[in-house]
Amino acid sequence: MKNKKRNWSWLLPVALIIAVLISIIFTALIWVTPSHFQVFGSKSAPAAGSVDKNVAGKQSIADVYLPVSLTYYENDTRYQLSSTKIDVIDLARSLVKNVRIKKITKETFRSQEEYLKFLNMNDSYSLNYSAPVTLGLFKNHMKSMTKSDANYAFSRILVPLNRHGVIYFMDDHSLNVYTAQINVQAIGKMSSLITRRDIKMVRVEYRLFNGHITKYFLQPIEVPKSSYLINRENTGLFVTRLIGSNENSSVTTREQKKQTIYTDDAGQRMVIKNHNGYVSYTNYAKEIAEARHRSLYDSLNLSFDRLKLLDVALDDVRYSEFDFQSKNATYRSYINGFPIISADEYGSYQVQITDSGNQHLVFSLYTLQVPVPADSNAVQLPNTDDVMESLKQSGIDMQKINNVQIGYRESKNESSALVIDLTPTYFVKYNNVWIDYRDLVHNEEGSR
Repeated sequence: MKNKKRNWSWLLPVALIIAVLISIIFTALIWVTPSHFQVFGSKSAPAAGSVDKNVAGKQSIADVYLPVSLTYYENDTRYQLSSTKIDVIDLARSLVKNVRIKKITKETFRSQEEYLKFLNMNDSYSLNYSAPVTLGLFKNHMKSMTKSDANYAFSRILVPLNRHGVIYFMDDHSLNVYTAQINVQAIGKMSSLITRRDIKMVRVEYRLFNGHITKYFLQPIEVPKSSYLINRENTGLFVTRLIGSNENSSVTTREQKKQTIYTDDAGQRMVIKNHNGYVSYTNYAKEIAEARHRSLYDSLNLSFDRLKLLDVALDDVRYSEFDFQSKNATYRSYINGFPIISADEYGSYQVQITDSGNQHLVFSLYTLQVPVPADSNAVQLPNTDDVMESLKQSGIDMQKINNVQIGYRESKNESSALVIDLTPTYFVKYNNVWIDYRDLVHNEEGSR
């Protein structure tokens, strides 16, 4: 009796064809009917500011006021650590979560050069914030904290691996350095970060530029493109959450010059630009007590409280800027460690609380939902010196540049109005406005 062998060689190509067809159908369904997949998608990938009752409002103040970059300094070279597979900042935070601060002492450097020299401490990590925060955010790490301690401002946390039992809170503006004595064992595992295979290291350097400590990328850097499904939230949600929170007033609605304007008799006003979903909300009701000189600690706490009123998910949203003169705090969505900088406020929120108690919020009705397949080609950005040189050669007044950083610029997706594409580029803060450096080079200052 012959042993008949079946030929299964056809099975593999058929299975591959079926898998590809399922993938195409699933992707098409997401693009055509995104609302059915938003909740499912938010579980498989972090949302970037979407409204989801399962997650909205659960982020603590410490989740939003996080560092935005991590660098390591050794043998006269500084590296920025990044990864497309893991959240480097969250990983570093988990390694120092058990820090307990015992005592704090203050030192002020006489010059920025001396301050930078101290920052360039050999064998050390630096957790870097995009804007100043205060020690009050670390009150859970201290047995006791005075009001004075809570108001200590800083821009970076320096973690030396060769000095046991101390970390340093450093403030770029005042040049103050606060030495904190901690439990010795708390940061031992941080030394392993630079040995991980899923973390990429790029050479960077901190330099003085126009009086500001500025990060320069010393080599070209590849940054992946990204695309996100977007959803225009119902206007009524925010009318209810903001203006409608006052039960003793009635809301009036009117249309004017392609804008919808909501007002009440308690001093609240919301203006929505119909074509792009840009929202500007103002509250003159004096719900917040006046303060002659509101501290940064109080400002950051009050701003976060107002941000929570929007009831949006803040998973990828980070504190990004603070204007000490206007008391305006800016929060942005961060993708792959870089902020989305959008003229239409996609993925960003601005909260202003003046010393007189007035409130002003700016945000977009369009929220980022879930990432969708994007152009697989990463963008290779030049080093920062080349960017500065191109601006100089174009005749740009370099004295008007306050800052420079890598971020994502949004653009409309050619295939679907429900998707925006995010392309990495250098942004320059020129005359206090963030502009894509390419627009400056081509004299298109008004585009961003």
